[in-house]
Amino acid sequence: MFHYMDHKEAIAALRKAGFNHAEIERITRLRKQFVHNELDQSHNDHRRLEFMRWLFQKGRLTDFAS
Repeated sequence: MFHYMDHKEAIAALRKAGFNHAEIERITRLRKQFVHNELDQSHNDHRRLEFMRWLFQKGRLTDFAS
């Protein structure tokens, strides 16, 4: 089982590591942007897989290479 830090724990860990307030803010913004982009990519991957399934069901895509 994984333990993920909540926001307050993460801030405390960054302060303990020697980051100042401005650096912590930049790291926090970067992390939020990364998570947002990761979720967008996950959605796009899911849509691609659904399209591949549709192609396979319609006989347009097979298990064998031509």
